[in-house]
Order: sequence, then structure tokens, then C-alpha cells
Amino acid sequence: MFRKRRAGVNLLSLVPERLFAHTVNADGRVVVDMPRFHVAWMQKYLVPRSRSPYIKITLDRFGSHVWTRIDGRADVRDIAESLRGTFGEEAEPVEERLAVFMHQLERRGFIRFRTKDSPHA
Repeated sequence: MFRKRRAGVNLLSLVPERLFAHTVNADGRVVVDMPRFHVAWMQKYLVPRSRSPYIKITLDRFGSHVWTRIDGRADVRDIAESLRGTFGEEAEPVEERLAVFMHQLERRGFIRFRTKDSPHA
């Protein structure tokens, strides 16, 4: 999906934006609240009253670090440098790992990318 839409664009220069809310639990890990359904009528009629309309997804410490850096202003290169500065050699190869993670987040609808010169959505 990413490659088809952005052929010739360097991932490191793109700015990711979060599409879901999150909380931080006691041990500092991020818990992302993903809606069970993206269509309002499905949320209303298909989610039992006793269940949350959200699925809670807990990220590991690397994912939590990345998620908190996705603010709509920092590009992927800035996030990679932050990972490298915080985790050092443990995070290597940073760019490759981060590219795979960002691609997964985009494909599953957790984030979207924009170029630095495009306005905030």
C-alpha cells in the first residue's frame, strides 16, 4: 500500500500522524485504543453493551517510544534519531526496523503519512 502510493518518496522525510487515542500504563507502555468497528452504526448495534467499543493494544517499549514521538510534527528521521539516542545499539538497525513498524501501523490504519510541506489534516 505504501509503496504504490508513494513511489519515489523517502520514508524518512514523511511525517506520521496518529489516528487513534492512547493511554500510558503504570510501567510506561502505551495502550492504543482501536475502535472495534469504524462505522458508527456497527459500533452501536454490533458491540454488546457490556463490552468496550475499543480494542486495547499494548505496545512494547520500542513501539511505545515510537508512538509517543508521533506527534504530527516530527518526521520519521527524527523518530529514528530519538530511538537511537534512547536505546543505542539495542535498537539497531534503527531505520530498517522503524520502516517495517511504520508500514505496519499505516497498513492497519493506526497512522497516516503526510509530507512536511502539506498542511495538518
